Amino acid sequence: MPIVGRSRRVTGVKNPLLPATGAVFFRPMKHSRRGGVAWTGSLAKLGAAAVLLFCSLVPVPADAQTTGPEIVLTLQHGPGPLDVTLVWTGGQPTYEIFRSSDPLAVCRSDTLIGVSDIQTWIDTAPAGTVFYKVHSASAAEPTEICNGVDDDCNGIIDDNVTNCDAASCQACINGACRSRCGPCDDCVGGVCQSRCGSCQTCLNGTCGPCNAAQCQGCVSGVCQSTCDSAQCLACAGNGTCATTCSVCETCLGGTCLDACDRGQCLSCQSGTCRSFCDPVCQTCTAQGCTDTCGPCERCVNGACQSRCDPNACEICVDGMCRSRCNPDESCAGGVCGPLSTGALRR
Repeated sequence: MPIVGRSRRVTGVKNPLLPATGAVFFRPMKHSRRGGVAWTGSLAKLGAAAVLLFCSLVPVPADAQTTGPEIVLTLQHGPGPLDVTLVWTGGQPTYEIFRSSDPLAVCRSDTLIGVSDIQTWIDTAPAGTVFYKVHSASAAEPTEICNGVDDDCNGIIDDNVTNCDAASCQACINGACRSRCGPCDDCVGGVCQSRCGSCQTCLNGTCGPCNAAQCQGCVSGVCQSTCDSAQCLACAGNGTCATTCSVCETCLGGTCLDACDRGQCLSCQSGTCRSFCDPVCQTCTAQGCTDTCGPCERCVNGACQSRCDPNACEICVDGMCRSRCNPDESCAGGVCGPLSTGALRR
């Protein structure tokens, strides 16, 4: 059971899921508003939602990862009723302290809460469960394993993992070691090899002849589509090739292009050449769609709207928006009023 409101030094516990050398020692904790810190217990006893690893995006030199001592972090209650003291060993100054309510986010640089030249940090933890990470450029980081977490804190999740079995054709896929072979493949010496022979295709884990319903034919011992993509053709699913272009498009080099007359302000819309001008307040001219609205107006979503700004006391004069205020007046909130002393309206 959690221990609430008691001053207790807690020994750091290495992640049991990451027993490799260099794994970060850590302890999650929960803050109690009734007085003190409720320790959630060692990581080995936490549920599935517990943190897998502490890390940060600060780069670590390659030699530090192989020769430097790992950070061993312990937490204790105090000195204040809401304080937590972090004490650690390993690494060399300067130390960076990270904190986050998300165990995956504690590896990001934006969770940095401070730096220290000594191996101690006092923090007032926020409410809820939080996770800490102490980083030193001279300390080793954990080995990257396949778990959906950036274990070695290089900014890349599950890169160069060490726990997937390459000899069994395993790869890290979506945070888990899984076979990279297809349903009709066998793993032979760490290489995926198809069980299907010449002019066979895999369908639901079974090798069979080329699928005529998918417009496949045997070409040089390989099942290939008989539809010419350069002609914008694709298999319609019934064994026949059909164009992927609409009736108002033409195929050019495998790309469907609008075949409507742009000079008449037409474009291909839902399989039909239609005007792209506003049908209410625009007309097609040699220059394209032209507004049919009056002076100082423009066509917006089927309605003519004034270009003049009433809040700036503007009105349309000789086809241009001009101020309706007198030379000795200024506009404030759409109202013309006397100029202030010494002011001159431009």
